[in-house]
Amino acid sequence: MEHRAKVQQMLKGLTPAEFIKLPLDKRKKVYRRYLVKEGYVQIEEGDDDEFFNPTIANGVLLRQEYMVGSDTAGKQIVQEAREVYYTENTFTVRSHWLCEFITDTLADGKPMRIEHLVRNIMVVVDLEHIYGDNPDSDIDEAELFDAEGKLLSPMERRKAEKKLGKKKASKKSTPAVRDLRHLLAFTQAEWIGVEIWGKGVLDGSDLKTQLKIKEISKVVKELIAQFQDCFTIRKVQKRPGNSYDTSHDLKLYGDPPTALAKEKIQRSTVS
Repeated sequence: MEHRAKVQQMLKGLTPAEFIKLPLDKRKKVYRRYLVKEGYVQIEEGDDDEFFNPTIANGVLLRQEYMVGSDTAGKQIVQEAREVYYTENTFTVRSHWLCEFITDTLADGKPMRIEHLVRNIMVVVDLEHIYGDNPDSDIDEAELFDAEGKLLSPMERRKAEKKLGKKKASKKSTPAVRDLRHLLAFTQAEWIGVEIWGKGVLDGSDLKTQLKIKEISKVVKELIAQFQDCFTIRKVQKRPGNSYDTSHDLKLYGDPPTALAKEKIQRSTVS
């Protein structure tokens, strides 16, 4: 009852049936007030109560039929709220959690893919903490989904890996590559960013960052080709006390070497 009272309060004291009779621009003004925030919407594992996004914490109720109502009016409000939430926010998510983010089950418990709705997203690849259930998995990124395009559950994924055995070892991808490949499905994105977080130097010339750049280079080239100037990749340097320094553009590492650079290598004068 408390949550339903909050929903009615957000809907300006109107019932869902009354609210949808308002002009669309007025409805969107309400959605924006409770579902859109300045800066990043931080997506974190297990953050069902929007702890990391307190200014829009109550707005999550507007994206649930259970709270708004499963009749025609309720479904319309949930659909409109979901669209405003995904199209008008800029999201940040760790790479290992991206596969969970792209399926929204809030509305009625049925997974819905949201890549086509998101306009701005930044994905963090962490050098210090390597996430993933099984980094040595032989399952290919295409096999993370079933025939209907639904994401496999961890249990289903393990069964698929067991069935594949060692047959596809030559094709296996690292967790970071598989995670970043999901970004290719964000076809309506206006900006996609990848940030590599970790120690080393800010320009990415340290060995650990270079190895990560090499590891993800193929999918990064695909992202650059698809999104061009709408794609960025940067290094964020971790400082003592878990603070982070300003970012540095790493996109240049995807460019082929110039003739001058090749000459410098031959003369051993390259930096």
